Amino acid sequence: MKVDILIHRAAQLVTCASPGGPKRSAAMADVGLISEGAVAIADGEIVAVGATPDLLADYSARETIDARGKVVCPGFIDPHTHVVYAGERLNEFEMRIRGATYMEIMAAGGGIVSTMLATRQATVKQLIAESRPRLDAMLALGTTTVEVKTGYGLDTETELKMLRAIAALDASHPADLIPTFLGAHAVPPGYEDRPDEYVGLVIEEMLPVLPPDITYETLDFGLHLLFSFSAESKLIFPIRFAAKIEETK
Repeated sequence: MKVDILIHRAAQLVTCASPGGPKRSAAMADVGLISEGAVAIADGEIVAVGATPDLLADYSARETIDARGKVVCPGFIDPHTHVVYAGERLNEFEMRIRGATYMEIMAAGGGIVSTMLATRQATVKQLIAESRPRLDAMLALGTTTVEVKTGYGLDTETELKMLRAIAALDASHPADLIPTFLGAHAVPPGYEDRPDEYVGLVIEEMLPVLPPDITYETLDFGLHLLFSFSAESKLIFPIRFAAKIEETK
């Protein structure tokens, strides 16, 4: 059979095969290794994996890749990132080392609000330019699918700007980007004593104007111990909804 690409003679081929369904507990230690493995690819899809002698006998390819001495494995999926943003918070590493808590850093003007201010000032072009090297580094280390949250805008204009940047990077970068709307990442300045009003803004203003041409795998709601449960419980939306309480220590 003719295929497009045949990768062969991999010292280890990691298949992650699990014909019986998701692996759990001790079964997760078995990653489905094939020594001297090979992979046949046609039309952008893997059509066969197995031992190199078997696939060389069954397939011919327009392009062959000798992976001798290498490990071939599926790309990593990073299910929780904030890779699209502007600015930096390197000083907060020192604050953490000195024992400052997450909430103390926020009270000092750092944390989410610090990145929010830089992201609000950035253009879509700047967000793309600053975020692309981060994605390049992730890809170089094997991550091929990246969930990307918004949440550094905390206003309608900037949240939409972040979504446009994520969409542009998804269209132009080799990694697959999956957007997650996180408009309630934190309570923004001006709403410190009115978190319920900000939740209302997310529900009534932000959600209705999410771009229809962007696929949303999740709507995420960051609690961070900053919203009351009564405020959060008002958020009901007919799309799969991911809510979590994150440790803030």
